[in-house]
Amino acid sequence: MYVIFIIGTAGSGKSTLAGAFSDWLRSQEQSTLLVNLDPAALTLPYEPDIDIREMVDYERIMMTKKLGPNAALIATLREVARHIEELSEEVNSHNVDFIIVDTPGQLELFAYRKEGRLFTKYLGQDRKVMLFLLDPMFCAVARNFVASMFLASSVYLTFQLPMIQILNKIDAVPKKYINRIERWSESIDSLLIDIENRSSKVLMHLSREVAQAVYDIVSSIPIIPVSSITMEGFPELHAMLTRVVGEGEIELR
Repeated sequence: MYVIFIIGTAGSGKSTLAGAFSDWLRSQEQSTLLVNLDPAALTLPYEPDIDIREMVDYERIMMTKKLGPNAALIATLREVARHIEELSEEVNSHNVDFIIVDTPGQLELFAYRKEGRLFTKYLGQDRKVMLFLLDPMFCAVARNFVASMFLASSVYLTFQLPMIQILNKIDAVPKKYINRIERWSESIDSLLIDIENRSSKVLMHLSREVAQAVYDIVSSIPIIPVSSITMEGFPELHAMLTRVVGEGEIELR
């Protein structure tokens, strides 16, 4: 069993990827379990097998406790965490090839609070891996790519799980953006040159310092370009998942 936690900034395409990759795996005769951990999701592009919205009512908590949206999300996740054993038992009772966990849209509320670490600890029993989503439109600017590297390394160090970076939504941007990001991910010198050419002196110095500080961490984390619309890159993602977890590749039927 492989447990995949999909994490990324708001709008990076987590839910769409969760549903599309699950569909692709099923087309390859791999069984999946889709878990929604976003209590504030109004709609989802897939039908979750386990949905924490059935455990807690985000809007009721927001109204009764007179909280803002983010504070209500924190309170809701805290409430779910109190029942982590119940949720864990339900998730872990399924005998499937892949458990795909769709995390909340607000990355920082999941990644930097103890509730997020509880979910990754108790959901699934082994072979856990994290997919960190990159937005290619945002990352096509050198300093933005550096910011994403910093965020990815921070999440990696927080959860201490094997990680794959997913360059998502490649169908929605020019091919040159994808080539540029892949070039930066393979060469720190190429990234630093583009930072110098495209930044003010203040930003250039800061971006260089951050890039050099996190590059050694992030450069060891593979990047896989994918599209949830065309399913391009899904075979490569599947192969990388099995290699990163270290159990050898699953033979697709």
